[in-house]
Amino acid sequence: MARRTKIIATIGPASEDEDTLRALVRAGMDVARLGLAHNTIDEAAQRMAAIRRVSALERRYVGVLVDLPGPKVRTASFGENAIDLIEGTNVDLRIGNDSSDASVIEVEYEGLLSDVEPGDRLSMGDGRVILEV
Repeated sequence: MARRTKIIATIGPASEDEDTLRALVRAGMDVARLGLAHNTIDEAAQRMAAIRRVSALERRYVGVLVDLPGPKVRTASFGENAIDLIEGTNVDLRIGNDSSDASVIEVEYEGLLSDVEPGDRLSMGDGRVILEV
């Protein structure tokens, strides 16, 4: 009976070497997922080339899935210190990339102020902080 499911494996620093890729292919990996949220295009291209080499050597087709990150608004540096945002306090968002602190957060996205309206929620720090406009 043919297998009706696919095995997808995320390839990153811990699994990018060719020995590990070969083991994954032999174990039945059908699709190699390359996440770009925390990697560069160059890193993904190197991993894809390694996947293609191993796939050819093993004579087994392995698909490549490139997982693109969602939109992210970059903030200016907070320096070397972490900040505490206290629930209920006001924080100003400004366009810029010089510096941020607990009262002013500078963002690089020039369209942010025209894209949000009162009541909108902004997620920061991969969802660890939520700001309400």
